[in-house]
Amino acid sequence: MIPFVRVLLVLFVVELGWCGCIVAQRLTRPVPVLPAFKLGDPLLQEDLRALAEDAERGYSREWIALGEAYLGQGFYSHAEQCFRQAAQLDPQSVLAQASYAFCLERTGRTQESTREYQRLSEFEPTTSISIASRNYYLYAIGKNYLREENAKKAEGMFRENSGFPPADYQLAKLLIRSGRSAEALPLIEANLKQIPDSLLFHLLQTQALESLGRDEEALQAADRGERALHIIPLNYNTEYLTPFSKRHGIEKEFDAYDSMTEWSDMDHLAQKLDEVLAHIYSQQTPQYKASLNNLLEVEYQRKNPERMLEVLEKLNEFGVENAVTLQYRASAYMLQGKTEQAVSLLERALHMSPTMELHEMLAKYYAGQNNEEQRDYHLAQSALRLAMHHYQNNQLKAVETAISRSVELDARDPRAWFYFAEIKRLQGDEEAARTAYQKCLARNPNHGRALRKLSRMQHSE
Repeated sequence: MIPFVRVLLVLFVVELGWCGCIVAQRLTRPVPVLPAFKLGDPLLQEDLRALAEDAERGYSREWIALGEAYLGQGFYSHAEQCFRQAAQLDPQSVLAQASYAFCLERTGRTQESTREYQRLSEFEPTTSISIASRNYYLYAIGKNYLREENAKKAEGMFRENSGFPPADYQLAKLLIRSGRSAEALPLIEANLKQIPDSLLFHLLQTQALESLGRDEEALQAADRGERALHIIPLNYNTEYLTPFSKRHGIEKEFDAYDSMTEWSDMDHLAQKLDEVLAHIYSQQTPQYKASLNNLLEVEYQRKNPERMLEVLEKLNEFGVENAVTLQYRASAYMLQGKTEQAVSLLERALHMSPTMELHEMLAKYYAGQNNEEQRDYHLAQSALRLAMHHYQNNQLKAVETAISRSVELDARDPRAWFYFAEIKRLQGDEEAARTAYQKCLARNPNHGRALRKLSRMQHSE
């Protein structure tokens, strides 16, 4: 009997010790902190609570999932705590380490951030996680040194990251600002060979050439920069964070709506937007207004002027009235046959923000009124804006077609003659270019760009 009792006592003590360990472990585990919500996104609140519960019970992966959800909503301090805990639970997690360093960077603790980024060199190289790649974390360290106004260390870091266009850009900028433009030029030109449409490198090239007194070459570089739109990324925050913002809450519903627009009919889209609006209990949130704007477009496609006007009234309650809403209201009036009211609104919208579409709508109206002068004016303006768009995208053949139509329809606009001159100059037809610049200046003697370009042509003769 006594041995049996002893066995029971031993089992009791062991079980008690085991339960004590479990309780102690439970009590010492960190508890995720939820942010305080003021304006409601009930779906987001539900998602974050569920993720926080998973993290409290889980390990590194669950803490990372919660941290990424916080990042997507801009809660950097909350995300930092999650990634720090994830890195402690799994010291080999490169994602946890990189994300922790990123949060420190975003909250302004550059020295701490730099230390944590430097630890990434101890991990196996990776390209699957953007912020953990060597190019990224070296660039981030260099940016931290720039924020600390330590140009020498920043330059050294960008040199170590040579071949990475954002780092090359920052290095070239530092060289130009410190009077070493001759050293910067080869670096700029090497990148322009790889990225010929880079606006940023064209601007740097212009600055470098100007500082070296090579004025004619600087003008040529500036000329190329006017037709360059490709911009290398210098800040990866948006690219990195946007996917996280779409994973949870109302933004997830918006993302689902966006994916539906490619295949769903308008009735289905309208139903989806009504569902999204039903989830938003505060009408002061940006998501509510965004939903109304999307619904406005859907109802326009459905040719439903009554519902369009209902939505517009709701937007007006929040003080939202701009060129876009005026155009939609005009479209609703057009569908109702209230043509004069619609045209008045289109003219107002045109003064606020002129677009090709507005000019085309007014051209169609005036064509129906047999007003050829106003019709041609609006068609010419539409063609001019199309030409400017093609010019900025370096689509020179398309520019020539559009701008020729613009000056043919209405020869009074100096801007049209300026772009007509530009395309002729780029084609090597200097006589036609000179004549067009003169026509531009005859209509606007103070057109600065035309004055400079014409003067440049005259001095080169």
